[in-house]
Amino acid sequence: MKDRAYESTTKEKEDEVCCLIGRAVIELSDASQPLNKSTLSLKLLSMADSEGDDDRVLLYWLARKAINQPHQVVNLSAFRQAR
Repeated sequence: MKDRAYESTTKEKEDEVCCLIGRAVIELSDASQPLNKSTLSLKLLSMADSEGDDDRVLLYWLARKAINQPHQVVNLSAFRQAR
């Protein structure tokens, strides 16, 4: 049986990744920049560079992975265990 607290935390992190992607899209749009996988990935990298919290940097990395490899499932638990 899966732990509901874990599922809730995972869902929250997935939601945060989606929000980061959305924020990057909005910032690119506001700056009249082209929107494609490359520019979105670079924008996320730029946003991560200005982030001081390691957990948030991980979320940016996961967001970039989701953009560049959308066919692969992003497994948050595997990344947490690797830290």
